[in-house]
Amino acid sequence: MDYSLYTIEDFLTDESFVKYCLRNSQQDIEFWDNILVQHPELSEKIHQAQSLFFLISVKIDPQEKETELSKLKSSIERLEALESEQIPVKTIRLKSRMLWFSSAAAILIAIGAYALMNRTDYSTTIPVYNELSKKGTIKTGYNERKTVRLSDGSTVLMNSLTTLKIDDNYNENNRVLWMDGEAHFSVAKNKDKPFIVVSGKTATTALGTSFKINNYKMHTSTSVMLTTGKVNVGTVNDQKIINKVELTPRQQVEVIEAQNKFTKSNFELQKVMNWEERKLVFSMASLKDIKSVLKEIYGVEIITEKQPKKPIAFTGQFKNENLTDVLNAIGFANHFTYTIKNDTVTLAF
Repeated sequence: MDYSLYTIEDFLTDESFVKYCLRNSQQDIEFWDNILVQHPELSEKIHQAQSLFFLISVKIDPQEKETELSKLKSSIERLEALESEQIPVKTIRLKSRMLWFSSAAAILIAIGAYALMNRTDYSTTIPVYNELSKKGTIKTGYNERKTVRLSDGSTVLMNSLTTLKIDDNYNENNRVLWMDGEAHFSVAKNKDKPFIVVSGKTATTALGTSFKINNYKMHTSTSVMLTTGKVNVGTVNDQKIINKVELTPRQQVEVIEAQNKFTKSNFELQKVMNWEERKLVFSMASLKDIKSVLKEIYGVEIITEKQPKKPIAFTGQFKNENLTDVLNAIGFANHFTYTIKNDTVTLAF
């Protein structure tokens, strides 16, 4: 291929050259670097083509790009027509340079206007999850906790029986995760890339903050507890987030999705700290209190086959203990046995 005959439009429509500009193919990078070494006379034209490529590489509709490339092609054809006439060289060069910059400016203005009119609001738009996502799905098993560090520096502490799905384009225009179960999120600040967690039909949006979400499938609602910063909690409707409710630290919201009902209230930060450390504190706790705490910390449902004959008033503390160890201790003091199946614990008195 004689690249000395290439026009700027030829470079821009060459697939290998486009990959070279995007720097996403080592083979093409090495190929064009060699071309520059072998043909230094092409360096100016290649540089101009690269500059124009980045002017028109805004993420817009492909058809719009094709239209703008056609405009560029027309401009270049006019240059070639001028060169075919016997006009003094200095005049040709001056007009060529003026036309090249004019066409570049026209493309930039057209694309800029298009992008502004059609810009996606990434703080209110949810992409469709790709089931074949290369970044995959992270899961925790029964009685397992896992800390995940994301590419932007954010961290997720996942409770047991939790599923976390990561968007293929995470940390590009936005940061979107899908979660079933329970997790605490510590979000790295980035005002230009909203951090969105989709749990069921509820979306929690933050820029730099920390919060906990609980939406186990066995529950009829989703709860969001904010520890630092600010978040918006809304409903996902056709990839759009609507009906937003803002939370400030120590506020929580319970969302009953079936009724589209949002209930805000306050909570003590110690509750989230206890959850992070798996710390259980019981003081003359009733059976109802025990079931509530175990459900909160371990993400399991507690049911009883028979009610105890005597009221339970259990006192004790546990920190980062397995669920089975906690159940063994409470069961020994209150005379019950238990069975565990999936996410349900059955107590038998």
